[in-house]
Amino acid sequence: MKMLLMFFFIFILFFLFNTNSAHSLFSDIFYPFFKTGDYFYNSLSQMPKFFTDKNELIKENTGLSNKMENLYNNIIDYESVKYENQKLRKELGLKLAENFITASIVAKPPQTPLDSLFLDKGTADGINNGDFVLTGERILIGKITKVGKNRATVALNSFVGTVTYGFVARTDEPLEIKGAGGNNTETKMPIDFDIVVGDKIMVNGPFNYTVAIVGAIEENSSSGFKKIMMSLPVNISKTNIVFIEPIINE
Repeated sequence: MKMLLMFFFIFILFFLFNTNSAHSLFSDIFYPFFKTGDYFYNSLSQMPKFFTDKNELIKENTGLSNKMENLYNNIIDYESVKYENQKLRKELGLKLAENFITASIVAKPPQTPLDSLFLDKGTADGINNGDFVLTGERILIGKITKVGKNRATVALNSFVGTVTYGFVARTDEPLEIKGAGGNNTETKMPIDFDIVVGDKIMVNGPFNYTVAIVGAIEENSSSGFKKIMMSLPVNISKTNIVFIEPIINE
């Protein structure tokens, strides 16, 4: 009996694998399992590539982090060198020329009245009323208006009521410069006066100094004049050290 059942089972299997309909039925039944097996096989075959890409990303991120840290350290080094440079200039009295006096700005607007500065040097250092105040060898921003033994006050060229007589560097044409406040100056000239935005305005002294830059021009045809608005040649809010040029009255 057992032999008969075994023979019958083998016959059925032979029949199933050798008929199209049976083969189709077998494929339909087991297709989901085959498809699932293919999915897992393909997924497993991608695993090495996944881990390789992940390792590359980790390596790249580590490199970028190191670069950012180095950049940050370089910025700190730059700021440290900048601070040391300013400190040395102050301590050594570094000057642009032999007769210049180096001073630090200890207060500026809004801590001081508009368009004025307080310095840490005074008569004990050779500073006097009327001395020129520069931010560069040829950039004049104002004059000393009040001085004590160890302190001095600067009125910038933009101080309201201040009048400076200068000329247009490009044409040598003279003009009057009036302080308008807020680091700005202005003047009014005939409408045909040759001046353009960007022109440098200079004054005479021991040297020729730049005192303003033309920023805007407003023409009034009915009056025949134009208003010329100018600004100081430097950003006072970012200026910490100035140079005093003593003016010797003969």
